[in-house]
Amino acid sequence: MKKPYKPMVVSSLHDLAQEEMEPIEPLIDNFLPGIGAYLFCGGLKVGKSLMALDIGLHVSKGQKFWNYDVRKADVLYLDLEDAKLRLQNRMYQMTDDYPENFYYTLSAMTLDTDLIEQLEEQMARHPDIGLIIIDTLAAVRSDQTAANNSYQADYNNMEILHDFSIKYGITILVVHHVRKMKSEDPFDDISGTNGLYGAADGAFVFRKDKYDDSRMKLYFKNRDMDPRIVTMELDKTTLRWQLAEENTPVEDVFKTDPDLKKAVEYVRQHGEYDGPASKFCELIGSTKKAQSIGGKLFNRRRQLEKMGIYFEKYRRNIGVFFHISVIADVPEDIVMLPPPVIDFPLEEGKTITDIIEEQVETGKYCPINLPPREEKPAAIAPVITAKSVEGEEVKTYSPPREIDFFITFAAPCISSTLLHSA
Repeated sequence: MKKPYKPMVVSSLHDLAQEEMEPIEPLIDNFLPGIGAYLFCGGLKVGKSLMALDIGLHVSKGQKFWNYDVRKADVLYLDLEDAKLRLQNRMYQMTDDYPENFYYTLSAMTLDTDLIEQLEEQMARHPDIGLIIIDTLAAVRSDQTAANNSYQADYNNMEILHDFSIKYGITILVVHHVRKMKSEDPFDDISGTNGLYGAADGAFVFRKDKYDDSRMKLYFKNRDMDPRIVTMELDKTTLRWQLAEENTPVEDVFKTDPDLKKAVEYVRQHGEYDGPASKFCELIGSTKKAQSIGGKLFNRRRQLEKMGIYFEKYRRNIGVFFHISVIADVPEDIVMLPPPVIDFPLEEGKTITDIIEEQVETGKYCPINLPPREEKPAAIAPVITAKSVEGEEVKTYSPPREIDFFITFAAPCISSTLLHSA
């Protein structure tokens, strides 16, 4: 049956270069991206379902998975090969904290019937779902063969899940099997045709080097990450896989990309730069144009923040400007606490200049840096609060992603940051 006509949407690379897009925050840093459909593959009874369940528990609680940061989200687990009693027993062994935002079902339709409609119903009821685990692909796979083309049938199955993940901005983890015969490339072990892996956004593959080895290797890669390998051991008491060895380090683009490396080294040496983008590129000896460097830095703002570096890109009549600076260091004896909100009163229609003048008049705060900008309504931003061993309170700034620029006020013991949201 011919699909209905849709006009082709065409844009230019020039327009793409001008577009500023928000980076997609991963569910699990350096492990599980925040959007896409991913195969989770292993042999029979190797423990892949245990790990999938454990991943879901960590995401639903927002707890670190191994040494990786986790973004908290609701979870929907399609446990389609187990009975309720087995799932309950596994839950009792894994945790004594049973999150209300971890939902499960023991039955579902298939991809060629009403599975997508069922998932859409759950997204409407629980809009904070960020992870769907399907255990296993065989239980929801379409029986249709795409005109006897196995590759196309496999591709279609994963493409449906990929499209659903993009539509709702979520991650789908699909538990699947591997072939009995090992290939040289672990990702060739995935059961079925290459159509499954071709339509997936990435894959995880369990593999043992030796049959009697207690350790298991997990190979994983996706569209935006080079292949990685970790070695794990199953704790039979808790039924949780423990990280034993990281065979390949986390990819650090700020070390492998020469221009990004120079940018980080410059700001760490000089503390701050606020000026024309072209001048910054000259200072670091960049091989690329300012637009390219700015795009790479802008798309990696979240990673920069974790490295203690703030970056913004803004425009003035004479061109593009960069503001890149080191976020105030916190002494080693300081313990980080949950982020509160700066307690400066705001009134409707009040501008940044109004707040600056009020704070300076009190004598309690003095402005440290004042970017030359037009007056716009001001907004309060969250900060990280830290306490030293002696109990003296210190506040340091942790910029949210939507920030356009910031103004810092400092006092003998406290520095607070006011921001304008773009």
